[in-house]
Amino acid sequence: MKGSATVHLGDDTIYKVELHWYEAHGIGRKDFKIKRIIR
Repeated sequence: MKGSATVHLGDDTIYKVELHWYEAHGIGRKDFKIKRIIR
């Protein structure tokens, strides 16, 4: 699955990014990955 979000990284920068994640049956969203930064 994929979506977009605003994330705050450890070096105090804020980006709008494209996220991909995996879902586990009965648990929900699991293992988010930032695929790209949207400018």
